[in-house]
Parts: sequence; C-alpha cells; structure tokens
Amino acid sequence: MKVSIQGVSKSFGKTVAVDNVTFDIRDGELFFLLGPSGCGKTTVLRLIAGFYAPNAGDVLFDSKSVNNVPPNKRNTGMVFQNYALWPHMTVAENVAYGLDVRGVSCDEKQRRVRDALAIVRMAELADRSPTQLSGGQQQRVALARALVINPGILLLDEPLSNLDAKLRLETREEITRIHSETRQTMLYVTHDQKEALSMADRIGVMNAGRLVQVGTPHEIYRTPNSRFVADFIGEMNFIEGKVERVTESEVMVATAYGLLVAQASSLRSTSDCKLEACATVTCGIRPEALTPTRGDGAINHIHATVQRATYLGEIEHYTLTLPDGQLLRALETNPEVVRQPGEKLTLTVRTEDIILLTR
Repeated sequence: MKVSIQGVSKSFGKTVAVDNVTFDIRDGELFFLLGPSGCGKTTVLRLIAGFYAPNAGDVLFDSKSVNNVPPNKRNTGMVFQNYALWPHMTVAENVAYGLDVRGVSCDEKQRRVRDALAIVRMAELADRSPTQLSGGQQQRVALARALVINPGILLLDEPLSNLDAKLRLETREEITRIHSETRQTMLYVTHDQKEALSMADRIGVMNAGRLVQVGTPHEIYRTPNSRFVADFIGEMNFIEGKVERVTESEVMVATAYGLLVAQASSLRSTSDCKLEACATVTCGIRPEALTPTRGDGAINHIHATVQRATYLGEIEHYTLTLPDGQLLRALETNPEVVRQPGEKLTLTVRTEDIILLTR
C-alpha cells in the first residue's frame, strides 16, 4: 500500500506539533521518520494510524483519503515501544488476538499465526508466556501480532528503545530481514541515526514539526541540505568562510585556516543564484574525511593541534584545536602511531568531501 501525507498540520492548543508536512511512503518501502525528541515524528505516525485527526491536509491510502476513517477500519498494524503483550495469554494467543477481533475462522487463524511466528522465528515458543521471554523475543512477538492481520502499512514507534545495545542490533537485523522477505510497507519512527542509516530505504528528517529533507541514507548523510541535517546526522565539523571564486566545477572558499576548494555540485541551497548572492558559506567536513598527511599543500590542508586522542585499535579518534581555539574532530583508520596531546597535525580533505551549506 502507498501512503501519502499531503500538507498535513496538527496542533494541540497553541502548540503546533506538525506543520504542513508532505511526503509519500512507497508500496513495499521501509520509510523512516527521524528527528530529535519533540520534532513531531510520532504525531505523524499517530495521524496515519488515525489516533489523531489533522487540522489541515490529507492522509491518503492508495490515493484515497482516510481522514474520516476510524483507526480500526484503516488496516494498519502497530508496534509500540513497550510491546503491549497480554501476560495471561501464550505467545500464540497474543499473536492471534487481532484475528479473534476480526472473526477469522479457526483453521485460517491457526495457519496465519503459524506463518507469522515462522517469519519472526518464534514458532518453537508459541506456547510460552510472554513473561518467559527476553525483551528481544517479546518485540518479535509484537511484530508477529502486527503482521498477522496483513496490514496495509506497519507502523513502528521507536520499537527498539527499551532494548539493550546487543538486543537492539539483533532486533534491527530481524526487522530488516522480515521487511526484505515480506516487502511489507513500513513506517519506522526513531531518533536513532544509526538505526535509520542502516535499515531505511528512505529517510525523512524532521525538526520542529517540519519535514526538512527526504532521501536515501546515502543522500541524507553525504548531501545534507541544511546545517541542522548535517549536524543531526552523524558528526560534522563546520568551518565558516567567504566564497572567493566559482568555476563550473569548483568553489574556492577563503577561511581562517586556509583555502578550501569544494566541488560546485556540493553546494546545498535552493538555487545556484544563492551562491553568488551569499558573501559567506559554511563548509561541512565529516571527521572521517579528514586525513593526517605529511604534505603541506596550498589548498585543503588544515593545521591543528591534538587535544585528545582515543586509540581503539582499528581506529583513532582525535579532538583537535585550530589556531583560534575552535575544536575539530577527526579520525584515522588503521593508525600507524598513537598521537599525543600537543602534537601538531596537518590534515587534508578531498574536494568531494566538503559540503557547502548556505542555510
């Protein structure tokens, strides 16, 4: 099922939780809504589920508005943070609950419960009580319960937030596998960037009730369209500068730390004319894009002093100080030496790894 959100807004009193949000979830897609706490992502999920009614705009399932359709008629499956399993029922009975409500025949119910538990690899635990299961197993039962009703869209509201780090990784892989096997349309809400980057087909980033960027994980990480997205997704160093010269292929930016040359295609603004109109831009550089070098070129070389080095074997993290005191973060893979505080470093960055931001 395809889901479309068109100009949807939702307010609670004077508080605007969702502000004119528009996006599509494609049929069979695992779509993530990602953002900090309070950005409106869970409100969007609840608008799709029918728990809230929009103040403006439309929620469409396969091009048909469901604004006036109650939650129990929308054919959505829901996976909550807290699993919401009945402790007095077995695993199989929990999974079958939605089918009982729908009046499915006994034979059909048994078949579908069996199939759903097989998908989440819990068939051998069908007769257990949820209280006898680990957190990860309980979450898989909750997934099976949502899948068994054959929903048009499966809604997952930060489903891994109550799991420890190891179980989060395991369950993350399970959800990815289940989606790959079933091609079930899914909307997954989270504030965890790693979850989104590692699992999503596409990501919608939200901030203060607005949808600020939609793209694949690679697009969101490599080509953020604003300083907020660049800063929220992973780590980013920001260096202010003034555009010195523009060619068809390159943008030269004068900074307090030397000349930085970026590819012209890296400019993230609403139109090319903004580049000519803006006196200043922000150069965004990921820590992994900064490489220690023994050279000292005229461009894309930054001199810094090691403030702190964290050696992790295959990788070393650096906190560096620039000449004016600004902090810079860098990392080196397969480091040959352990850097010491106070050591001078020269770092270089490729033109394609500098992101130019005008907002």
